[in-house]
Amino acid sequence: MILRDLIPHLDNPVVSGSLDTEITGLTYDSRTAGPGIAFVALRGNTVDGHDFIPKAIAAGAAVIISEQAPPDDVKLPWVHVKFSRVALAQAAAVLHGFPAQKLAIAAVTGTNGKTTTAFLTHHLLNAGQKRCGLLSTILYDLGGEQMPSTHTTPESLEIQSLLSQMLNNGCRAVSMEASSHALDQQRTYGLPIAAGIFTNLTQDHLDYHGTMEEYFAAKVRLFETIAAQPKGAMIINADDAWGRKLITRFEHTGRVVKFGYGVGFDFRAANVRFDLTGTSFELEAKGRTFLVRTPLIGDFNVYNSLGALAAASAMGLNLRETVSHLKNAPQVPGRLERVTEATTKFQVFVDYAHTPDAIENALRTVRSLRPRRIITVFGCGGGRDRSKRPLMAAAAEAGSDICILTSDNPRNDDPQVIIADAVKGFARPKNHVTAVDRREAIQIALENARGGDIVLVAGKGHEDYQEIQGKKHPFDDRRVVRQVMLQIAGNRDVERAEREMLREQEKMNRRPYDR
Repeated sequence: MILRDLIPHLDNPVVSGSLDTEITGLTYDSRTAGPGIAFVALRGNTVDGHDFIPKAIAAGAAVIISEQAPPDDVKLPWVHVKFSRVALAQAAAVLHGFPAQKLAIAAVTGTNGKTTTAFLTHHLLNAGQKRCGLLSTILYDLGGEQMPSTHTTPESLEIQSLLSQMLNNGCRAVSMEASSHALDQQRTYGLPIAAGIFTNLTQDHLDYHGTMEEYFAAKVRLFETIAAQPKGAMIINADDAWGRKLITRFEHTGRVVKFGYGVGFDFRAANVRFDLTGTSFELEAKGRTFLVRTPLIGDFNVYNSLGALAAASAMGLNLRETVSHLKNAPQVPGRLERVTEATTKFQVFVDYAHTPDAIENALRTVRSLRPRRIITVFGCGGGRDRSKRPLMAAAAEAGSDICILTSDNPRNDDPQVIIADAVKGFARPKNHVTAVDRREAIQIALENARGGDIVLVAGKGHEDYQEIQGKKHPFDDRRVVRQVMLQIAGNRDVERAEREMLREQEKMNRRPYDR
């Protein structure tokens, strides 16, 4: 591709230098700049890519794309644009041959439930013979080829590359998470969205957005994108207060699909029943009633299922067949994932809940299973919104019989300070303990669990690391639970054997001596 071919796809660029310059790739990292590579200077929260333009030039970059005008002495081609992030998305689409135009895209946004809804939509589209890729917090599926996720929603350059690979692997659709950061930073700019799903909005990421109104404004961008397109469904949780604001804003388009428990919603759940193996409910949609079974547990997973079913339907799948496919949905890693067998005396669930609302929802679901007691292990992340820490503790206390407050990902914060912030949310002094070491906290919970109890280990879910002082240390809640369970079982076996030996010894001592 030459620069001349790229320019018509950018918004009002001002170009200096040769339009016949060859471009073989794009980068926004000056360390990977070089011959044939166009360097795009992006503004970040803490780092401004414009400060690295001299390094990119020194590395041999072919073109600079920037929000700044070129200095007088610059010799290489320079493209001056209003928004570099938009230009990156546009250029990346050109470079990869506009793969998004050939794919039906479902994008999920909201505070909680994005990953599960994206996974369910991915499963339903695949089961409906519409081969589907996946971009999620947990992993990227490129159409049978999986790779670890780097971001919930990657930069636009990576998105276009991944979409291109999906297309080459035979995908016809994509299910993806659209985070508020990504929407605010235009990472999804230009993507044609066939179905946008809004799950809910609760307090999170205020360290980035500042206010709930700004957080909501970032989510709105997804639906503004759909509204500006000739088609595309807006699938919105109408039981959520912020969802109702979305509906009011976009109902005039005639493309809003409401889901939830309310009478008259387009996709409505009724007569919901939970057990340890999943959830059943009646779905009222399109003038018909369907019996739905999903292996996922909880009210919030009813919402996630409704959103995924509505998206699959909007993307052309037969609803009755889609409902039947839901019963075979896979367990989403770290989303209320049961890590004990059904026959175990007490149950252990691992969940990604790391907001007050998510903890409340997870515990409400666990309580619906009628345990003897609920023991909750949770922590609060460092380097994030401090105001939600006591709120998380209050939510955990309200839904649990015993709370064990520990570390999550302290990042660069002092774990003791994080715990001190959270403890302020406890109202009762005697139903919680603190343990900075997360493994120790899990061990305390499991050693104190008895028959009929449920232990919820919340916060990290699928993550297989713990981030401490800038380093990621191996730590997987699910693996640690299994290790501790085996250790406890082994100790109990030893204790049982010792007790039996003592009883035998006592019997021997009571026997009369042989004469």
